[in-house]
Amino acid sequence: MKNTVRQIHKYLDRFISLLCDLTALITFVFLVSLFFQVMMRYVFNHPIYGIDEATRRERIAKYAQLFEIESKLGDLVGSYSHGMCQKLALIGALIQQPKLLMLDEPFVGLDPKASHTLKEIMRELTETGTAIFFSTHVLEVAEKLCNRIAIIKNGRLIAAGPMEEVRGNQSLEELFLELTDA
Repeated sequence: MKNTVRQIHKYLDRFISLLCDLTALITFVFLVSLFFQVMMRYVFNHPIYGIDEATRRERIAKYAQLFEIESKLGDLVGSYSHGMCQKLALIGALIQQPKLLMLDEPFVGLDPKASHTLKEIMRELTETGTAIFFSTHVLEVAEKLCNRIAIIKNGRLIAAGPMEEVRGNQSLEELFLELTDA
């Protein structure tokens, strides 16, 4: 198993580096293509479903406008800053409109306006029934956005539940420090 994980990790490293030679628009096409669906299903055992071209174009235009990157969609991804790559990754996830969206540190690298935009998108998605699970070290963001939280220490769940119940009458930061210093 350990060798398989290493092989997949190496493959992913090479796979990601290939995207640097593509434009953002081609990357989005690839993300919803049959090849990507097959690769995700059979290599990573993760089902992903394609969307038709008109819907894809509409969603790309919507999110590119919201994240203010329309003029950069034709540029090579390798020329993007960290923040631009983060926007690209977010748009790639959002155009699929999943019912469960899992994001690892989605605000890292985003400028304040893009962070605000992402928060608004997340609120809209949850209002339409999408569940969003995201990790963050910025506890103020979690406190403002989340209705349920989980605190993990050394890979072990130490607190979980509705925000108000878990937090009580202290800030999330105070609770986190209390639980993780023990």
